Amino acid sequence: MFGYVKIYKPELKIKEYEAYKGIYCTLCKEMQKEYGFLSRFLLSYDGAFYVMYKLGLSSENISVSKSCCSFNPCKKCFKITTKGDVYKNACAITVILAYFKLVDNINDSSFFKKVLFYFIYPYFNYLVKKARKKYPDIFSIVEAGMNEQFSLEKTDEISIDKAAHPTASILSMLFSYGESCETFDSAGQFGYHLGRVVYFLDAFDDYEKDIKTKSFNPFRNCNDVTETAIHTINMSAGTLVDIFKTQKFNNFSSIINNIICDGLDFQTEKIIKKYRGDACE
Repeated sequence: MFGYVKIYKPELKIKEYEAYKGIYCTLCKEMQKEYGFLSRFLLSYDGAFYVMYKLGLSSENISVSKSCCSFNPCKKCFKITTKGDVYKNACAITVILAYFKLVDNINDSSFFKKVLFYFIYPYFNYLVKKARKKYPDIFSIVEAGMNEQFSLEKTDEISIDKAAHPTASILSMLFSYGESCETFDSAGQFGYHLGRVVYFLDAFDDYEKDIKTKSFNPFRNCNDVTETAIHTINMSAGTLVDIFKTQKFNNFSSIINNIICDGLDFQTEKIIKKYRGDACE
């Protein structure tokens, strides 16, 4: 999810922040268990948000216990666990998305960067084969969407909405994955519009770099990139919030609200400031 789905810490209560960190730390430990120590460096807060969202909708019991950070044994953290497979699914999603991101980088990079990416490719290939064997359905979802995304980005004329559709569809299917009939549709809609937001944030963030390298960017033909990007992001974010308000969460609703309202808004402002050359707070 590109690394934009994060909390806005100044608006979180201490207990909410500790719960958020607890999910991240638990996911970190699960990554090591599933894919080895080095795989933990692929972990992002996007994965923690996915776990939090799924646990929030779930009626399963959640256990909270104290634990120690594997990187710093002197540091205490919370371990937030459940009997379901949400952490394992999030680990697989993290590995598979990282693999396809690497493939995209190889396709779009200069010669010297390609050499670097090819150097680490065998490790990513090893991880994704392991994830594919364990979770073939999750791999198929991401593979189909990413192949469609790669194909669309080779097209000269493509609308902004059409460009975002494959990524949005991937997140739609991942967020609805494993949900009951009661929550399946709304979780899919939530994932779809979250996918649109992060796709447009990433495109806006990379706009100047993509223009210099002549890489694909959905905003490349816009007369006013900033205005178009902000309008597009805000429209999708507004729909995302509207869907969130109709959903019933058993846990973590205030943290999820913080992320999709304050967090995404903060990320948008950071990119605007960077694009305009302003200093970010």
